[in-house]
Amino acid sequence: MPAIQWHKKTKDVEEQQELKRRAVLDVAASLFSSVGYKKTSLDDIAAELDLTKPALYYYARNKENILMQCALVSLERVGLCFDAAQRSTGNGLDRVHVFFRSYAALVVSDFGSSLMREARRNLTGKDQEKLRQTLRDGQEFLEEVIEAGIKDKSIRECSPKRLAQVLFSAFNQMPEWYDPDGPEPPEVIANQILELVSDGIRA
Repeated sequence: MPAIQWHKKTKDVEEQQELKRRAVLDVAASLFSSVGYKKTSLDDIAAELDLTKPALYYYARNKENILMQCALVSLERVGLCFDAAQRSTGNGLDRVHVFFRSYAALVVSDFGSSLMREARRNLTGKDQEKLRQTLRDGQEFLEEVIEAGIKDKSIRECSPKRLAQVLFSAFNQMPEWYDPDGPEPPEVIANQILELVSDGIRA
């Protein structure tokens, strides 16, 4: 469970409210990722924060709105991974490595791929379409990076779409087997996965 900042005091009222909103999202993201969205109730979230359930309605309309806010935090963090890749001065393959080294640490966090799976399965209506469109945009950005790598000869001729799908599939499975107490941090595992994809398994 993440460190809760609910009772942290600040002089700025808006900052105080934002800290409390983020505390709600931190707790919710942890529960959604570990227990599952459908098995998590507003009462569960309120209990972790030592609140009454009605107090949560100040920060969200309902449980789905909390899930959407959590998803937006996740997408913001994925955006930072893309920003790091864009700032890289290396070739296309280098930029792919920069992105996934950052992405690996994200996917094993509470706001990682487990939460995004819950969001894809349970958001409805406009929220679901907004999430899907943002995920499509991310896929297209990675394909553009791969295409740039093909042009600069750092990546061999291949389908950018298929390579992007393979990489996202590999990294999004990390929460299923990653051991946070193990000897290898996410960045090291990311390098190993990228080396396997880059070099193949042929002797």
